[in-house]
Amino acid sequence: MTVRRTTELLVPLAPALVLFVVLAAFVAVDPPTGFTSSSSPFTDEAWDIINARNFVLFGHWSTDDWNLYLLNFPFSVSEAAMFSVAGVGIVQARVISIVATALTVYALGAGLRPALGRGPALMAALAFGSAALVLYYGRLAYLEPLVGLGVTVGTLGAIRATGPSSGRWGLLSGLALALAIGTKPSALFLSIGLLVGVAIVLGRSSAAARRWLVGAVVAIGLAGLTWLVVLGLEHRLAIGGDLRIWASEPLATTLGGWVGRVLGFPFRNDNMLILAAPLLIGAAGGAVLAIRRRDALSPTLRGLVGAAIGSLVLGFAVLVIVPYRPNRYEVPLLPAMAILTAVAWSLITEVLGHWSPNRWRAVRAVVVVGLVLPGVVMFSGWMRVTPGSLPGIQAEVASIIPPGAAVEGIYAPLFAMRASAVTLVSRPWAGINTGDLYAVRDVRWYIGATGTRPGWAASHPNEWAAREERLCAPWGSTSVCVWQVP
Repeated sequence: MTVRRTTELLVPLAPALVLFVVLAAFVAVDPPTGFTSSSSPFTDEAWDIINARNFVLFGHWSTDDWNLYLLNFPFSVSEAAMFSVAGVGIVQARVISIVATALTVYALGAGLRPALGRGPALMAALAFGSAALVLYYGRLAYLEPLVGLGVTVGTLGAIRATGPSSGRWGLLSGLALALAIGTKPSALFLSIGLLVGVAIVLGRSSAAARRWLVGAVVAIGLAGLTWLVVLGLEHRLAIGGDLRIWASEPLATTLGGWVGRVLGFPFRNDNMLILAAPLLIGAAGGAVLAIRRRDALSPTLRGLVGAAIGSLVLGFAVLVIVPYRPNRYEVPLLPAMAILTAVAWSLITEVLGHWSPNRWRAVRAVVVVGLVLPGVVMFSGWMRVTPGSLPGIQAEVASIIPPGAAVEGIYAPLFAMRASAVTLVSRPWAGINTGDLYAVRDVRWYIGATGTRPGWAASHPNEWAAREERLCAPWGSTSVCVWQVP
């Protein structure tokens, strides 16, 4: 292998490896508080991986009415594979997200190089990998990192939309998008926006692009049909329960309601616009410059820009109209922002390339610092003051709760993750694990915030009064306790 070829491989690999090492070094640290108005960092990791954990510990995905694996199947399969190799635990669960995040950085650095060159591609990788939202959620066991990887690969595939074998590249892009949709169905909106963007900028002028679009649609359609045959039809009742678990997203019913949501989004977005400000500025610049100079862009670059802008437009449109907007919803949009930031840098380089080398290096340094520094500073602050208590808590709870026991509570899947016990999350309003779980499911353990109690406590007041506190630990903004009931 030549020195040049080795360099081509190592340059995009370097930021991905650095990010992997940094996130892995802090994999055991708890989620920092105050980053989001949602309580999800202190519950949702376990809720998303509970079925994978069940599969490894008990040999089947479901032990009760909680069946989210049906709607995040690629994620659950990945987690189950990790647990099978390394054992069950929060550290092992988070490795999947760290790998997906690092692969996204590598995909940006390597995938953009043919269309934009080494410098802009490296800029995209650095901008994405250092974003505050990526550093926060990229090391937690969330769905969004895997969704972001799928959308990134699907978007980068648009670079091949006008070249030879465009139909095959479309199939590959469609498979990547199907992975994202299978992990989190809301990724369908990003995928539609991406495909529409490519169709608008290339569909009329390029037969190759039309083949690419057909290939992508066919791949997504076949993947969806496979899911429907293998999982959807057989488990349709369970899927209905999963839909009720998710946050309710009712649309506005009046014109005033729609206007209010649109106008209110800049002020009520869980700080997602502020947290992604460097990438948003870069993406806005890239979109404006690309549109103004569209006639001078190559078909390859037009397809990439159309895909990125299309996914962002529809992705943000959904965020604007829904009432619940935790900032993690923006994570899958960040790769497209990084791509457009790279486009902006490439076009600016063409215009200002006549500047002196020293002056150009100074500008480049300022831009890189502006993109990278905010997220790195925030991450350093979080890791300096946030404890890593959860792995120890999980080990202690596993030593307390006997195998075969039944445990209830919104924190049960998290604290009792390593225990060989059935963990139940009750959602009466959604029809999930309802009824007298003390009598019906033989629940004798409850894990919940101080001052809370299970729904069946009123039916068994004497037993609840005789409960024994076995462990209490600070978690998030509250204190969570493990109680044993006779």
